[in-house]
Amino acid sequence: MEMQHDLAKWLEGGMTRQELAAFEQSADFKSYEKIIAYTNTLKVPAFDTELMWAEITAPRTKTIRLQNNWLLRIAAVLVIGIGLFFASVPMQTTSELTENKMQKTFLLPDDSEVTLNSASQIEYKKWNWTDRRELQLEGEAFFKVTKGQTFDVLTRLGKVTVVGTQFNVKARGDRFEVICYEGKVRVATQGKTLLLTPGMSAYFEAGRALQPVASVLDKPTWLNHLISFSNDDLDTVIAEIERQYDVKISKQKVDSNHRFTGNVPSDDLEMALYIISKTYNLNYSKAETNITLTAR
Repeated sequence: MEMQHDLAKWLEGGMTRQELAAFEQSADFKSYEKIIAYTNTLKVPAFDTELMWAEITAPRTKTIRLQNNWLLRIAAVLVIGIGLFFASVPMQTTSELTENKMQKTFLLPDDSEVTLNSASQIEYKKWNWTDRRELQLEGEAFFKVTKGQTFDVLTRLGKVTVVGTQFNVKARGDRFEVICYEGKVRVATQGKTLLLTPGMSAYFEAGRALQPVASVLDKPTWLNHLISFSNDDLDTVIAEIERQYDVKISKQKVDSNHRFTGNVPSDDLEMALYIISKTYNLNYSKAETNITLTAR
């Protein structure tokens, strides 16, 4: 409602200098300018005022007085109405999401390609995508970005900026990972900025930088049904297996600070559990989708 009030004041020319300066810095000001530019091209059809007068007054004895500026009043109402309608459009977002044990590939308005890993979500605005290529990510996704203006991926843990490239972003819990496969990627998190080139990666946990792992692949391993871990704790490993297989894993008397680096399959649950149980010296049992890990 506040944004609509500001728009109405702007259209009426009733803003102070301070209000106007602040309004021009708002995220959607360019959109409002486009709306006004469009409405300025609209023309009201010409009509015969005298004929209209005759049609109105002929069958009645009551005199109706027409205001000379009634057309301007109607046009102003239309402009404000159209402006308020379109002003709400940029605020609307398009969402793409995946459930557990699911992946999804789709195209953005500029034909950039996104593949979402399990239990992930992306939100973006279609209406002004050409002017602002920006989206919000929760989870993990692989991007193939077409060249153009700056492309930003925003997460709770950091921001990734590119122009045209291929890269993977993972933001789960307090873990933030970015891997560059093509082009250049700028990563900003916790007041730090890194520039990644092909084969480089950045790993952060709770804001602390971890030793990066060099990548010689041309795309993420999860696209080939492998779950990659780099210096991850057991809880993180379990959470990822739960997402990929849509199962529930519980621990009994398991206490391990051992960090795991390696791959487990995302299409063979028995093998994944075998690798984890061997690595952490555990036993496991299954009851449908419920799995229990116990210390040996």
